[in-house]
Amino acid sequence: MIDPVKIALISAGSALGGVIISQFFSLLVSFLDKKHKKQQLLRQKYEEMLFHFSASLQWIVKVNSSSTQEDVMALSQSVDARKALSLCLLYFPELKDAANNYVKAQSQYYRSIATHYDRSNQFPAGAQAAVKDMQHQVVEKGLTDSKIFFENLIISTSYKYTKA
Repeated sequence: MIDPVKIALISAGSALGGVIISQFFSLLVSFLDKKHKKQQLLRQKYEEMLFHFSASLQWIVKVNSSSTQEDVMALSQSVDARKALSLCLLYFPELKDAANNYVKAQSQYYRSIATHYDRSNQFPAGAQAAVKDMQHQVVEKGLTDSKIFFENLIISTSYKYTKA
């Protein structure tokens, strides 16, 4: 016959084993759920950053087509480009330098437009700057290059954040 102590030990061991296995699977499910939620958050923020970047492209068109001093002054910064930069600083460190360069290029572009704007001239601000100064073309190329670089980097890193 089996000793009652052995029966008690086997029963206790089985119960303890069941608890340990149950806890292990609970922790595993919790870990996987947490990882999935993080991936969902990153995807949501990536999409938000991409929408802000896309909206910032309209800023260039608006600055170029500004025909009053009030319009030019109102467009001193692209709010959407700054929002895209903020999201990159918080969530996407590999994009932050490209985003920052894009914002800086927009700032230089605006300075060039504002410097060359003459309210007595009937042409839009972008046309005035292009005609008055050849350096404006260099600034415009810098903006275009930084935009293309940032856009290509967004595309090349999208696989990390869009799989949720």
